[in-house]
Amino acid sequence: MKAKRRMKCTGFFCLAVFIAFLTATVAAQTSSPDMGLITKLSGEATFWNKGENKEPVKVQAFMKVRQGDHLKLPAAVSLTLLYFASGRQETWKGPATLIAGDTESAAVSDQKTPPPQPEVKFLPAKASRQIAEAPLTLSPVSTSKSGVIQTMGPKCEPTAKNATPLSSEDQKKIREAEKVYRDLKKSAAADDITPELYFFSVLAEHRQFPDMAKMVDAMLQKRPGDAALKDLKARLRSQAAASR
Repeated sequence: MKAKRRMKCTGFFCLAVFIAFLTATVAAQTSSPDMGLITKLSGEATFWNKGENKEPVKVQAFMKVRQGDHLKLPAAVSLTLLYFASGRQETWKGPATLIAGDTESAAVSDQKTPPPQPEVKFLPAKASRQIAEAPLTLSPVSTSKSGVIQTMGPKCEPTAKNATPLSSEDQKKIREAEKVYRDLKKSAAADDITPELYFFSVLAEHRQFPDMAKMVDAMLQKRPGDAALKDLKARLRSQAAASR
């Protein structure tokens, strides 16, 4: 009798584990998609999402943002958030707390003072959607939750030092993308790297690794002390060296 009871309890436990696993899988599959990207960060900010994070964690440059993410900026801290769908690029200055939406952010007000407002500019939607695919490499982490860094996927992982040969059609696409890149540069601020991020992503799709490295150098010229860009350059360099 005891053996049967133990078997029954074990079966119930297995069923409970399976249901928990199934629930977690469904939740992961139905989680909100990435809405935007932190393209610039000055100082230390924190973020949390009630559905994913129990405690606030540090914001990082090139961090993906999802709808419902809360970002808290202390005084003297600023960040720039680019929304992929709308092309809306917001620059916020602390102190401020904002909630990410699907196409723009909303500031949290304490009802004593008017909520802060960001500096806003717009990129062409085509360019902002392309930036969403930029293989920004900081650390080998998953992108299943808010706030993680997008890592270089298998389709664009460098495996050779030289660029992949291009068809005439691909060459045309890159020429067109370069024109868009140069147009974006005309209206970009001196430290705005979104034009380079756009062209970097296009080059990555076509596995043009030497030109990708040149774009990273161009970004570093705008932001010489940016640790995230230095990590990206080091990763590209090490991958090129390993493929020799």
